[in-house]
Amino acid sequence: MALDPPPGGGSRTASETNHSEKNYTIGELAKLSGVSVRTIRFYSDRKLLPPRLRSASNSDDDVARLDLIRALRQAGIGLEAIGKLLARRLPLRQVLEMRLQTLEAEMRAQRRIAATLRAALRTADPTEADLRRLWTMTHLSQTQFHAAVEQFYDKVAAGAHIDDAWRQQMVDAATPTLPDEPTPAQIDAWNEIMTILSDESYLAEIKAGAQTMWTKDFDPNVYAKAANATFDDVKAAIARKDDTKGETGLRIARAWLEASAQAMQREPDHSLIQWHLDQYRRHHDRAGRYQQLLAILRGDDPSDAFSNEWLWIHTAMGVLLGRNDESGHA
Repeated sequence: MALDPPPGGGSRTASETNHSEKNYTIGELAKLSGVSVRTIRFYSDRKLLPPRLRSASNSDDDVARLDLIRALRQAGIGLEAIGKLLARRLPLRQVLEMRLQTLEAEMRAQRRIAATLRAALRTADPTEADLRRLWTMTHLSQTQFHAAVEQFYDKVAAGAHIDDAWRQQMVDAATPTLPDEPTPAQIDAWNEIMTILSDESYLAEIKAGAQTMWTKDFDPNVYAKAANATFDDVKAAIARKDDTKGETGLRIARAWLEASAQAMQREPDHSLIQWHLDQYRRHHDRAGRYQQLLAILRGDDPSDAFSNEWLWIHTAMGVLLGRNDESGHA
């Protein structure tokens, strides 16, 4: 089915339109394409589909366009590239290059499956755990994993003012890379990350936090610069074995409070400290575990994951909150 208007240049009469095209509701369009109504609306919000999809005037061309989007998403192609392709701003050569990259990723996935089989066959009597690892590697390629991470952050971004560049940065940082010759521990880490991404309660927590932070006044560049500087200060403090309750801890906590307040256009007061601590309490267990799993996949020591640094700074902020309560001011 073509996505372009019919050739000929002339307009069709209402009678001709009724006989040559079918009109679908968004629910019917979802059934025909196998894409949920919620996802169709999300694509429409991202301008990949026309806004009239919420009405009952959808055509066969809309079905074809949606099928194309779904195929590209399943191939691991990002929303920005799909938008350029649909707007005819992406040449066919680049699309073919994307497809080649996808196939090469699938070939790497097959090599990983072979490595998993070899690992299982090293034992005389493979266990159920070995079979679960094999199933994971057979059904989840690197490309599919990247798509799963991207879809997770698409859902997080829905309804918030999240910057596309920031969202893509989060996707890239959260996407694991499995070695061609993975160890059983790395395969288990891969599988556990997928479990975290599919946890609806975790998604709801992250989305709620994003909507609170990503207001129209939020400056992501200022926030990122402040977070990186704080992270470096905390790493140095941990290396020196500085106490979170000492002057260094209070200094870093105050600096982070003031910098994050500037990025969020809020006052560096008691309520903002409490917000930081509440966010950390809600997310630190699974967010920290996610970073540990990524470290395992990289072959690094999971105890070196950045969760230690954020535990330090939030402990220091708790001390700062206590000092503020005692003194009666922020």
